Amino acid sequence: MRKINEEFLHFLWKNQQLTGVVLTAASGRNIRVLDPGQHNLDAGPDFFNAKVGIDDTLWAGNVELHINASDWIRHGHSADRAYDSVILHVVCFNDCEIRRPDGQVVPTAMLRFPTLMWDRYTAMMNSDNWIACQHLLPEIAPLYVAQWTSSLMVEKLRERATRMQHSLEAVNGHWDAMLSTVLFRSFGLPVNTTPFEMLALLVPYPVMLRNKDNLFALEALLFGKSGMLHTALPEDKYVEGLHLEYNRFTAKLGDQSVPAHAWKFMRMRPSSFPSLRIAQLSSVIRELYPPHQLVESRPSLQELQKRFRIRAGDYWNNHFMFGKVSGNKPKYLGRQFIHALIINGIAPYMFFFGKTNGNQACCDYAIHLLEELPPEHNAILKKWSKFGLDCTNAFDSQALLFLYKNYCREKRCLECQFGNNAILDGKTTK
Repeated sequence: MRKINEEFLHFLWKNQQLTGVVLTAASGRNIRVLDPGQHNLDAGPDFFNAKVGIDDTLWAGNVELHINASDWIRHGHSADRAYDSVILHVVCFNDCEIRRPDGQVVPTAMLRFPTLMWDRYTAMMNSDNWIACQHLLPEIAPLYVAQWTSSLMVEKLRERATRMQHSLEAVNGHWDAMLSTVLFRSFGLPVNTTPFEMLALLVPYPVMLRNKDNLFALEALLFGKSGMLHTALPEDKYVEGLHLEYNRFTAKLGDQSVPAHAWKFMRMRPSSFPSLRIAQLSSVIRELYPPHQLVESRPSLQELQKRFRIRAGDYWNNHFMFGKVSGNKPKYLGRQFIHALIINGIAPYMFFFGKTNGNQACCDYAIHLLEELPPEHNAILKKWSKFGLDCTNAFDSQALLFLYKNYCREKRCLECQFGNNAILDGKTTK
């Protein structure tokens, strides 16, 4: 059997109700765990604020877990005052007695568990499958799947909120400017989010607002700051005019731009070229800015889709990029792209706005939008479907994408409810 790791012990400590997991005191005293405490992922004891009954006394404090009792000494806890508040030392092997600096013995308990649990865990860690527990996925009860995907989606929205908090601070608390940055980033999906975010930082929000009624000026400003004008030869009147108009902005804004190599065109459909997206974004700024007016009334999904049904300027009717003529067709934002804007931009923004301002209605609105939108379609979601997990809406698909990228791919099985289920061999299956 492979050497047991402390991560697995933490899992067992948090789940002592599991069949076969037994805690016995090294001294023969009676130990009852009323509350395992809060898992500490930073420096210090492993669990804070646990409640443990030892004989007839109730203790509240911290718990430390080790494979061997002697690890306490090896890790230097004897000289660390942060460990003076440990009420229980939980180990697999009690190979020595541990004392506090005042000479008192630290109460110690041994954790026993079925070896089959460890065998399942190591099999998952060594698995080369796409998902380590994929063989059990079809057997997981739908209610259990719904509970875990709901938790994952909230975790994802909170993670997005943290990133948005940084964006809000970067624009000195200006909500419209922050929402503008969110929309810029969303226009870069799926592979140009970084250069679009760089573009948002180079184009001051007040300048966009002052020029919102002049589409050509907005196009010149955005294309100039994108760096694309530097590589576009003035071979037609439109491009020549953009150069001249952009020169009007450089006197005050300078000529710093996004590096041309940052933009990705390869293996993309022309309708997703960043050049066309910038043209469409310019039209969105003209039609919908200031952006708070887009969402302040919490419009229905149908109304949002209608508002985003915006097309690029006339030049782009027969162009996807500068200087290359294509078939003549107005370039409206497509339905799927509008859905992506709402999923990745509007909904997370509304959740963050609601959380920050104590407005639960905005948080509920964000969730409602995700539940109304159809699920996305990509290779990862096709894999989930192959193993029995289908999506009914964007809430589900976003949760499963987050699960794969943040848990499955990182082999965080002990933190995943599906992984827990696999270790317990069907405790929550149908």
